Amino acid sequence: MSRVAFAAAVLAAAGVTLGAAPAAAQTVDGALDGIERPAAPGDPVRSAEIDQRTAEIGATLRCPICRQQSIAESSSRIAREMQDVIRTMLAEGRTPEEIEAYFVEAYGPWVLLKPRAEGMNLFVYAGPGLAFLLGGFIVARRLRRGRSPDEEAREEPATPDHLRKADRKWLEAAIRGS
Repeated sequence: MSRVAFAAAVLAAAGVTLGAAPAAAQTVDGALDGIERPAAPGDPVRSAEIDQRTAEIGATLRCPICRQQSIAESSSRIAREMQDVIRTMLAEGRTPEEIEAYFVEAYGPWVLLKPRAEGMNLFVYAGPGLAFLLGGFIVARRLRRGRSPDEEAREEPATPDHLRKADRKWLEAAIRGS
């Protein structure tokens, strides 16, 4: 086997073809003569990147059938179709925000697994904090005031010293009259 044939076989085994070598060198350097060329269609690096971004975006969208799963987790047909739409839109050069807006327009805001912090959804974000603060305020107020007069009245027997003036006068009048 000649040296050229051996080198071609080694490069082919490594997955690098002679025609793709300049593109690979370009991606390593980041630029070729100051101009960056996009990756060739079908490039394994580009398709792996699109698959990764598809999974990331799919993890933020709810499956319309499963409801509690993202389309990245779901195995339903519609989830796979939605992933194909995401993959196609990414290949066209759309941003994740544009893709999210497309699905929100098509399915409504419930398709987002993490609701946006706007409108009534603010209660989802602010509600637990407000409930915690209100509970802390009630506990602090209760500790500061001590026990309520109702609790003290239940624990101690009612004696003439603890009676109100009106009750004491009525009791004295009742004792004198009998």
